[in-house]
Amino acid sequence: MTVDKIALFETTKALWPATVRVSDNPQATHDIYRANEEAFSPADNWPQLALWAFHQALVDHEKRALAKGLPLHPHEVAFNEFDTWMRANLNGDDCWLEERAEYESS
Repeated sequence: MTVDKIALFETTKALWPATVRVSDNPQATHDIYRANEEAFSPADNWPQLALWAFHQALVDHEKRALAKGLPLHPHEVAFNEFDTWMRANLNGDDCWLEERAEYESS
């Protein structure tokens, strides 16, 4: 089986609102991540992995938005940022061997 990385990224990105006012709620991205995570079964590995990787990719964007007092725009996360986190997470533990092989072969 192969994974359509771009489709996984786009589907995950679509779960996030266009704008997050992080200065109003410093926990906003965490709250959105948790709500999205709960929408999928813990056994549904690809959405769970993708949600976490996207959330991780938002960290630098969130820091910049907070420093400037601006809202966060999750849709500005680029595929390469997401992909970097996906690869890091899949390589972080051998429990992801099967998923790692699928992702790398796609």
